[in-house]
Amino acid sequence: MRRFYRVGWAAVLVAALGGCSFQAALDKMVSPERQKELVAIGERFCTDPASMTSQLHPEIASSAADAVPMLPRECPDGKATWQLASYNWKTNVTPGLKERQEEVVVVGTGKGKWTTVSLRFYAQNDAPMQITEWNVLGSATKPPALEFIEQYETGAKALRIGGPIALLAVGGLIFWLVRRRRAKRAA
Repeated sequence: MRRFYRVGWAAVLVAALGGCSFQAALDKMVSPERQKELVAIGERFCTDPASMTSQLHPEIASSAADAVPMLPRECPDGKATWQLASYNWKTNVTPGLKERQEEVVVVGTGKGKWTTVSLRFYAQNDAPMQITEWNVLGSATKPPALEFIEQYETGAKALRIGGPIALLAVGGLIFWLVRRRRAKRAA
């Protein structure tokens, strides 16, 4: 019975991983409203970086204004497609201190150019989240964050196909072993 229980959990795990796209996993971690907000913030670093100073931590508030002349060469020209490519969060609660941190990667694609906007948000004791670090990097090649998404989707597709096949094979092997053992006992 214990083995069946373990195989049952393995089946549930394979089914869960195989049926979960990257976007579905992201939706479980981050609300769609927060995702739209994060993508809009990332996009604004390229389209209007000076407007971001209110969301930056006071120690780095002037960095966006200083970077305005350099950002056009890093950002896609014209209309770009933006998406949330990575999201991490941490919460640390100790007596008298609650810290929240989010690390976000937003990727913009347009006219053969990719732009990766990396952001780190931080807040203490229910204060509003402020951006404590940011980076905008343009590239002519696909960023690693998008390659990860493609690999994740490929792996999930393989699990959706290979998972049930592997479970059927294991089930068939168990069935064959049980019948074989019963046949040996009967003989």
